[in-house]
Amino acid sequence: MDSATAQNLDHNGLPSEPLRQDDGPWRPIHYLGSKLRALPAIEEALQGVSDEASPVCDLFAGSGTVASWLSRSRPVTAVDIQEYSRIICDAMLNPSQVSLKVLEVKIAAAISSSRLTGVLRAARPLIELEEQLLEQSRLGDPSGLADLIEAGSFMTFRGRHENLLIAEAHSASKRLLSENDGLADVSTMVFRHFGGVYFSFEQAAKLDVLLDVVHSLVLEERRSPLAAILTTASDIVNTVGKQFAQPIRPRDKDGRVKRTLYSQVARDRFKDPVAVFFHSMEKYLGLPSHDFNHSAVRSDYLDFLRSGVFNRGVVYADPPYTRDHYSRFYHALETIALRDDPRISTNTAHGVTQPSRGVYRVERHQSPFCIRSKAPDAFEQMFAEIASAGLPLVLSYSPYSSEKDAHPRVMTVDAISDLAKGSFASVEVTSIGGFSHSRLNKAELHKEASSEAEFLFICRP
Repeated sequence: MDSATAQNLDHNGLPSEPLRQDDGPWRPIHYLGSKLRALPAIEEALQGVSDEASPVCDLFAGSGTVASWLSRSRPVTAVDIQEYSRIICDAMLNPSQVSLKVLEVKIAAAISSSRLTGVLRAARPLIELEEQLLEQSRLGDPSGLADLIEAGSFMTFRGRHENLLIAEAHSASKRLLSENDGLADVSTMVFRHFGGVYFSFEQAAKLDVLLDVVHSLVLEERRSPLAAILTTASDIVNTVGKQFAQPIRPRDKDGRVKRTLYSQVARDRFKDPVAVFFHSMEKYLGLPSHDFNHSAVRSDYLDFLRSGVFNRGVVYADPPYTRDHYSRFYHALETIALRDDPRISTNTAHGVTQPSRGVYRVERHQSPFCIRSKAPDAFEQMFAEIASAGLPLVLSYSPYSSEKDAHPRVMTVDAISDLAKGSFASVEVTSIGGFSHSRLNKAELHKEASSEAEFLFICRP
């Protein structure tokens, strides 16, 4: 935990005084392709094709930054196929009325109880081992920490390990979980699926406690705290690029433990989820309220358009740009949002089938916009549905740059423009300017961004 955060905590790890909120737009989760810096240009484009206060549908709402920005001056309907997005957008558009003091009391009591009989008690053997191996790593021997990280989560651990300490800790936690029927209980889901992989074992168990408390609230109070848990998970995740696409690899390709392992792990795994949660709560509760009826909907984009629910105003669409399947980057957030106990996908190599290293859900949404063979039809159908409803459209898209070593775009700007002209009477393409999107923060994974990072397609029926 950094010193600035620690100064605002009491002995229970709860806020002792308000944390300062930053001004301006806020990004609630780390998100690829965030539109934070494009918000004024998007708003100006929407004003050019619709009345200033007319409703807007944010069709691929993602992290909710666009929806939240537009909600200051328009009624907003935020739509996304992912539940984590719906929860975040709902909280940003319609902040809960909930007492932080009441939450503090509930969470402090829940943590104390969990240490005696709940997930924190069951996780204790792995928590203590991780603390021990972190200290050994800090003192210069990271091999045990590397072994623990490679052993994976409780769900993917194979039952045996050359490091007997790791095998014994997993066995002890399994025994403690079984005492309280916690081997398949949603109240231990984050610990079992993601502890040791994306979070420390203690962080994961505390996220479970937070979820227990928040789900005990009435629906009207639950909205912002649920979103704050997702923001917390995104903030404390210990991976490359703060995404959930790939866990840390503690060894290099030659099998040597990386010299930077301790600093890479310590950067995130010492953060207290409770402190981060309350900081996030102040962000959500500090969002302004407006006199508009906003809504957040979990739906496939095409199903929503065909429902006819949104029949006046303007549509803003920001579909995926690349062949990267976005659900892989946020699958843990989706599992936390759904609070289910999903089956884990498997990989087969050299005739051996094992659970996926990233603990991916079997059921993950694969957007047609990310698939080269399906993207043209997806765009064509979207354009046709919006145009047939008589609605204007503003579409964001990042251009394919053939002269650079860029992440390949599924479609080119010209191809999208041609498809749009098949449905709309007028299609104008304009560049927002040269900024680069959020990308993975590892040098060899970087692909150079185009100097024109974003285009807007302004389509009139």
